[in-house]
Amino acid sequence: MRLGVDYYPEHWHEDRWKIDAKLMRDAGFSVVRLAEFAWSRLEPSEEVYDFSWLDRAIDTLDDAGIKTVLGTPTAAPPAWMIERYPDILPVDVQGVQQGFGARLHRCFSNPHYREYARAVTVAMVDHYKGWPQVIGWQTDNELGEGPARCVCDTCAERFRQWLKRKYGTLDTLNAQWGAYFWSQEYRAWHQIPAPRQTPYGQVYHNPSLLLDYWRFVSDLIVEFHREQARIVKAIAPHQFVTHNMMGLHCHSYDHFAFGAEVDFVSWDNYPPPTGSVAMAHDLMRGIKGANFWVMEEKSGPTGALKMSPTPRPGQIRMWTWQAVARGADAVVYFRWRSCRGGAEQFWHGILNHDAVPRRRYREIKEVGAEFEQLSPAVAGTTVENDVAIVYSYDQVWAHNIQPQTDGLTYWLHGEKFHSAFSRAGVGVDIIGLSADFSKYKLVIFPSLFLLDEKIANRIVGYIKNGGWALLTARTGVKNWNNLAWDKPLPGLLAECAGIEIDEYDAISNRGQNGVRTADGKEYSVTIWCDIIDLKGAEPLARYTGDFYKDRPAITVNQCGSGRAYYLGTVPEDAWYRDMVQIYVKELSLADYPGLPEGVEASWRVAPDKKLLFLVNITGEERCAPLHGKFRNLLGEPGASEKPVTGQVTMPSYGVRVLLKA
Repeated sequence: MRLGVDYYPEHWHEDRWKIDAKLMRDAGFSVVRLAEFAWSRLEPSEEVYDFSWLDRAIDTLDDAGIKTVLGTPTAAPPAWMIERYPDILPVDVQGVQQGFGARLHRCFSNPHYREYARAVTVAMVDHYKGWPQVIGWQTDNELGEGPARCVCDTCAERFRQWLKRKYGTLDTLNAQWGAYFWSQEYRAWHQIPAPRQTPYGQVYHNPSLLLDYWRFVSDLIVEFHREQARIVKAIAPHQFVTHNMMGLHCHSYDHFAFGAEVDFVSWDNYPPPTGSVAMAHDLMRGIKGANFWVMEEKSGPTGALKMSPTPRPGQIRMWTWQAVARGADAVVYFRWRSCRGGAEQFWHGILNHDAVPRRRYREIKEVGAEFEQLSPAVAGTTVENDVAIVYSYDQVWAHNIQPQTDGLTYWLHGEKFHSAFSRAGVGVDIIGLSADFSKYKLVIFPSLFLLDEKIANRIVGYIKNGGWALLTARTGVKNWNNLAWDKPLPGLLAECAGIEIDEYDAISNRGQNGVRTADGKEYSVTIWCDIIDLKGAEPLARYTGDFYKDRPAITVNQCGSGRAYYLGTVPEDAWYRDMVQIYVKELSLADYPGLPEGVEASWRVAPDKKLLFLVNITGEERCAPLHGKFRNLLGEPGASEKPVTGQVTMPSYGVRVLLKA
């Protein structure tokens, strides 16, 4: 395991660097990230590179035993570049070109920008390829944030080329887009626009055009990253490549496609003052099905304009161990010291502006000692689960383009099931649509709005071979090009699910109905109600109100050797918790009975050991039962020799790491 920090030596006088390096070493840091926003210092004028200051900073850190991850600086094009080629600046949906300033002021299609980005990446990697102090690279920074979906003329032309490769002919495109609607048929490729604002807003473009444009931008971002990653691998194959993704926050590109071009996933974690980020960790782990890094971990109050509450005592430590519990092999804090200038003056780091080590530094120093203590035990372990929830960026885009009703989002059911499984202490993987479903006893498929034959056949094959799958409302509505199917819902999965949707009622988050299960339990439901005809399936719950009272709302069907569940509405949280208990019992899922509210249980395993992480995400003391004998890996010297049974008490934001005896 590694603990580290994001550092900006270019912000501080050089005589401060050694002091910072010593404080970092004393805190147990073994890695820093440098230079991801330093383009103007690394290339102060065109083709004039100055790495001397960065050389000295890397050497200073290395003298303290700290290795470096370098960021390619392409997220912040310098002023001289924009002055020479102002067309690098992106264009928004109103057709207005954005100005210089902030960051991410670039168009990924622009040939001048791409040439400069390649050149600075080649120059940096070539310079540092022989430096053992440099262990790897982060491409750019938080790709997909900001004005990622530029609609300039260059993007429009590249979009048309993308469409030509996909559809081949305009006749095929017009048919697949349903372009007969509102006379939107195209007779020449140059007529196809990048989707700027229309008289009815941007979203009133043809939804197929919008979805393809968002896919095009995703491919463009992946291509941009791939270009940098392959430069690193061509020049310095011994140095790793990663990128700091944004958990569930960024939807501008397909993270699963992106993940193929990194050695491991990293992401930037800025937890809210209350609540959990476990779901985001699980998604980041699921991109490659492997352990990951947190490249930016919150270490102080955040806010470019208005500040968030400061982390409470123990909260930074809790976030750090929560990340490790979910599969992180490194946690890197953002940032070392609060910056005196610029837009993020109040996005605080470990140290405040005055650079005096205080409470947050002391807490992180404690974590550093714990990392040193536990690294041998955690090494080689990973997270393995029997339940998966599918996350699809194509579905996110389609739902965002055409929200079906207030309150219904693509990930609504995914979030509710993840919460219910976590509450029961059942681990969950969040995986992509191309993942191997056969590894799991149960797979949740939230709202597969878009569905094609290939995906449907894989899902049906998984179920027929013994898998259990849960489908939800708004499944099978459209084909992969966002054109509505002319089949009864849930479309290509209707036969396996043993149902057809007769009607549906978009009651939104302001409406309410209820369902009653076969054993007489009643639950309130809201937002959406599918009115189901049974075609072989068994009803698990029926509606209690409205004109469709007593019609099925939730069903199950035996399909081959497996089961297809269908959830046609959005029940209250109690239903999800009760349903999880049914799955736990019938599938013999490993759960954690008696887990207190606000305590997360996670396992990291290796062939010769099982580590249990108990993380109290609340500001109140919690007691958790232990199921079996354990040894406590955190504590005073010799603590691991003493068996622990019964229950453990955790203070607010407390953490326990226990070795299964």
